[in-house]
Amino acid sequence: MTRSNSVFVLRRAYEHLVAGVGAIALTALVLVSVETHAATQRLVTPSVSILVPTVTIEPVDDATTQSVGE
Repeated sequence: MTRSNSVFVLRRAYEHLVAGVGAIALTALVLVSVETHAATQRLVTPSVSILVPTVTIEPVDDATTQSVGE
């Protein structure tokens, strides 16, 4: 191996090592943040409210509807 070739190989090995350590650090950071988020307890219990409008149905008198149309 010539000197320039060995320097190139060492530089590439260093780049791979730094990239691997960075990937592991980012993965650990994401896992810690996910675990922290999942471990927080909710103080407010979730609830759902459904509002239904009131409808009044009145009977229709047949005699009044027929006399209006005539």
